[in-house]
Amino acid sequence: MLERVRTAIVAPQNLIKFRNDRVIFVLLFMLFFALLMTTGPVLRTLRIDSLTHDQRRTVENETVFPETDCVISDAVLSCEEESVHVLLDQIILGIPFQIVLDGSGEYKTGDYDHNSIVIHEDTVYLAMHQLGFGQTIFEKPVSALHGDVHNLDFNPETAEERAVFFDAFVHAIDQEINTYKGFAAVVIFVVEFISALVLFGIFVLLNSFLIQRRFRKVPFKQMFVMMTYASTLAFVVLIFYNMMTFNLILFLVLLFVAFRQTSKLAFEIQNRLYS
Repeated sequence: MLERVRTAIVAPQNLIKFRNDRVIFVLLFMLFFALLMTTGPVLRTLRIDSLTHDQRRTVENETVFPETDCVISDAVLSCEEESVHVLLDQIILGIPFQIVLDGSGEYKTGDYDHNSIVIHEDTVYLAMHQLGFGQTIFEKPVSALHGDVHNLDFNPETAEERAVFFDAFVHAIDQEINTYKGFAAVVIFVVEFISALVLFGIFVLLNSFLIQRRFRKVPFKQMFVMMTYASTLAFVVLIFYNMMTFNLILFLVLLFVAFRQTSKLAFEIQNRLYS
């Protein structure tokens, strides 16, 4: 594998000598880079211990309090009217969630079409739509949350009451982040891995199809093998872009350089076929 990576970066025109590699080996090659693609998001998730100052400010600015009176008293949510209210849309551990107050008579997973953290009576439910439509992943009693939210008024009126509310609310979020960041890392790994595999697969197949139309004498299997290896630098650029924040112009320049590796291989194929 190392020889193919080195050849793809230094002399992509020489990738022709690997054209008869078995497809299973090529797929494993692609799987390896898809696995590396998950590294950045997973490590970022595992390093999170609490909301940042900016995230806390976002929570304070974007929380929408219900129009009807809702309180948690002795770890049980009750609302004056039966209603479902989205308290907050927030990205937690890299995953978008809606935090919902469900004051209706019965919790129904199908009522939620987003990733949702739902407080209903004395229970908190987590419904994850990345893993299946309307699927409740787990539930826990409100009494297991941070003690500050066992008694909480969702209709603060004064600045002091708002400050108390957000201190309690953020403490609860921070506790859950530390409890479930390992689970979130697994979800992010699965989503990122599948996304990377699909992205790489489409990129290689499209490249192989377009170039093979120019060089019909080359079997599609051989073209697929060579284009997978020729895409190595593009894979590397995408992996580093996923791991750290690149300047967009720098990213586009690096991606252009990566695409040139494919062009060099195409020119070499053309020279060998028509020279």
